[in-house]
Amino acid sequence: MKRLAALLLAALLLASCGTNIDPPPIAETQATDAPPVQEPFPVSFDGETFDHAPAAVVSLSPAVSEMICDLGAFTCLVAASDYCDFEPVSQLPKAGSPAAPDVETVISLSPDLVISQSPIAATDRILMEQAGIRVLSLPELQTFAGLCENYIKLAMLFYGGTGSENTASAVLAGIDAAMTEAQNAGISTTFVVVEDEAPEGLRLSPGGTLPADMLSVYGENLWEDSEVFTADEDALFVLAPETVFYSDELDEDDIEDVFPHSKLIPIDFERFERPTVRLAGVMSEITSRLAG
Repeated sequence: MKRLAALLLAALLLASCGTNIDPPPIAETQATDAPPVQEPFPVSFDGETFDHAPAAVVSLSPAVSEMICDLGAFTCLVAASDYCDFEPVSQLPKAGSPAAPDVETVISLSPDLVISQSPIAATDRILMEQAGIRVLSLPELQTFAGLCENYIKLAMLFYGGTGSENTASAVLAGIDAAMTEAQNAGISTTFVVVEDEAPEGLRLSPGGTLPADMLSVYGENLWEDSEVFTADEDALFVLAPETVFYSDELDEDDIEDVFPHSKLIPIDFERFERPTVRLAGVMSEITSRLAG
């Protein structure tokens, strides 16, 4: 994360930041001095084209359910993942998960679209598609850019090409501001991210993950290899990070035993596991603690 988040957002909204989001086609018009009229639909992204907004949607990923609500499209949801605890989504019928969707329930609801942010087993996908249900799999998130892109894709899906930019901009404003604040804070630290404990030791987030990407706005992630760093290694001399970000569900004493001379900062790691614009609060808190 070396660019200002504001510039990244502007580039994404123009579909020029690496994603294959295509602008909606321009309606054919007769020769005239007036500019061509841009129709809201169809819209295309990731090789998918949608001729209209879906009226009934099943979300199999908690983060996607939250994104849909953030975009003001909650009324389109007819069922959600078993793991959705976000209000009011938690009150909807349960439809399983990407790994084990409740295909019978999904088919009984006859949705226009099933959306997931994790791969759905081919056999389950085929069963739903044979029932006339379209399935959309958004990419799993590894970068902040990807988080913004998924919001933009969903905004296009529900509001078409003429309403999606303003809708996405408004929803992403908070996380954009938090990332810009972090960028402008002038913080430069070496760090590791402890996401969990394993029998072998502490489990660290390597490069190529969303936490590592977003937290890189503060400096350099020292752990780029496998995810597990065994506690019996001399972490202090092998890594010697200035800062350790760790899941707030872990015991700080266990982290301090391995990194006794590092600044320890607990983070709500669940927000990275279910990434939405609510990561703005996590980033703002981290910036405040590092700058303080």
